[in-house]
Amino acid sequence: MARVLIMHGWKNHRVAGNWHRHLASELRKLGHQVFYPQFPSADDPKLIDWQALLVEELTHLGEAGDGEIVVVGHSLGCLNWIQAAATGVLPFKVDRLLLAAPADPNLLLDLPGLRVNLQDPDVRDAVLDSATSVTIVGSDEDPWTPKGLQATYGLPLGLDTVIIEGAKHLALSDGFSYWQGVIDWVLNPRADLRVR
Repeated sequence: MARVLIMHGWKNHRVAGNWHRHLASELRKLGHQVFYPQFPSADDPKLIDWQALLVEELTHLGEAGDGEIVVVGHSLGCLNWIQAAATGVLPFKVDRLLLAAPADPNLLLDLPGLRVNLQDPDVRDAVLDSATSVTIVGSDEDPWTPKGLQATYGLPLGLDTVIIEGAKHLALSDGFSYWQGVIDWVLNPRADLRVR
């Protein structure tokens, strides 16, 4: 069984219908250990607080038994992971990391504590070293990556991105709710994330 950490994004309060909640519920039904914390002050986040909770939750997850460790981040949750990797605060390397609809950090320069420079090769190396396997998925119509997901994340990190056409920011407000592909991906890294 897998040990899974799900990290939501800005203004997300883990509401019913959100794909994160579906993912947590479906994996728990299958017997997986799922950590799905509410990050503090979701409407007015401070990265120092989000970093602290990430480290704490990941540490607990590492103590939660055996099995593959999988981390799924969405939007600001992705940047939270990237910053933790870049600053060396992650307690260990995980098996798999999914960055879902990561926001362009240049759009969040006013966010207290955010210091992510995707053009820095040290950041790239830290992200790639934070997990045995890193996957990036998003949409071709995401307003939070106006330059495109591949240009914003894929090229700087040296990875190919998975594109779900027309899915905007993969958010409930965009009509993105139940997501079979992400459930399948946690169970099998070769699964097609584009399946809705």
